[in-house]
Amino acid sequence: MASLRKRKGSEVWQAQFYIPDPASGGLKQVRKSTGHTSKKLARAAAIEMERTEQGVIEAGSDKSRLAKSILAEAVAEIERGTFTGLSARKHLARLLAIATGEEMPTYTVESWSAEWLRRKTRDSSKATMARYQSHADAFLDWLGDERRKKPLESVTPQHVREWKESLQDAGRAGKTVLSYVKDLGSIYRAAIREGLVAFNPCGTTIADTVTDDSQERKPFSHSDVAKLVEAAPTEEWRGLILTAAFTGLRLGDAARLSWSCVDLDARKITLVPSKTKRKKREVRIPIQPDLLAYFEAAPVAEDSPAAPVFPKLAVLPVNAANGLSATFAGIMATAGVDRGKPSRVIEEGQTKGKGRITFERGFHSLRHTFTTWLRSAGVSEEDRMALTGHSTRDSHAIYSHTDEAALRDAIAKLPSLAKPKP
Repeated sequence: MASLRKRKGSEVWQAQFYIPDPASGGLKQVRKSTGHTSKKLARAAAIEMERTEQGVIEAGSDKSRLAKSILAEAVAEIERGTFTGLSARKHLARLLAIATGEEMPTYTVESWSAEWLRRKTRDSSKATMARYQSHADAFLDWLGDERRKKPLESVTPQHVREWKESLQDAGRAGKTVLSYVKDLGSIYRAAIREGLVAFNPCGTTIADTVTDDSQERKPFSHSDVAKLVEAAPTEEWRGLILTAAFTGLRLGDAARLSWSCVDLDARKITLVPSKTKRKKREVRIPIQPDLLAYFEAAPVAEDSPAAPVFPKLAVLPVNAANGLSATFAGIMATAGVDRGKPSRVIEEGQTKGKGRITFERGFHSLRHTFTTWLRSAGVSEEDRMALTGHSTRDSHAIYSHTDEAALRDAIAKLPSLAKPKP
């Protein structure tokens, strides 16, 4: 409550009170002259000054009348049955401006997506940001130039379902579609935390998305890996295949492996995989003898710890038309190693669509092979997870395949019901 005081030598009362300070989050002191020598008049003036500074609207003032007219508009819309979330936000924004002079943050679908991506750049890897950008762009492109500029809350569950169906119709697998919808859901969850929207339009669609149509990866056999190493077109490719087979590293991490990660004396590779870079989850992998022999014989192109182990391959893209993944498919063909079944078959007269066609076996199968070899060798699940960098048993289970030869040996040990021949 405002207090009164007089300056030395003055007959005019000064008002003194405190108001919130947005800059500091605390309170700041305000001193103003009331212009009155009468204490009664000065008290009334001080109270009005404090109310004005704190943004209190006096009954019967212009602000009060304007606020009531806005509420009357809202009531009229409710009575007509035209009141929506968009109109509620419009009226609230006007009331906030009258009361405090502040503008309520408003975003379109396009502008909030851009803001969300900007914020995520700070703590996401380049690969993750590329995925976020691609998925956000896909939704905005589907919305079109007009709808993408509408308010953020204009997107409905029906819109998300229709977008999901368009992704499926383009040939994308269930897990890929789920990834798209989940990323859009993340954009809206962030908006809910900011108080920009009241609900997430992606919720039911995420729950309803079927993922059992996705391609299951299969490991290579021991002889397959030997054929791939033999068919490698260069020494770097031979080393890259050995590295993936005996460390389980993903293609990007293996191709860009630097000498700073390879300790030949300790016979150990230590690195933070790109997929877990944000969480700084480090993996330490002892170097298998075949791979150690390659590393010891490999030339070092630069006199720097950061020099890549595979300098020519490290600069190539992973997924481009002439990238590492496509080149490995060619190596498989040369080696006579079957890629397995495709994720979908294009019938005559059909177009490929936007979805990728994947096969049961590819470079990533070397990661499955590494995990399967460990399991067949009797390595515990905990140790396998530590070597592969998996944080959950569910994700690790996808990579642990049963060796068919071991299964045949197990069945051969079962007793027979046939009577022995005389």
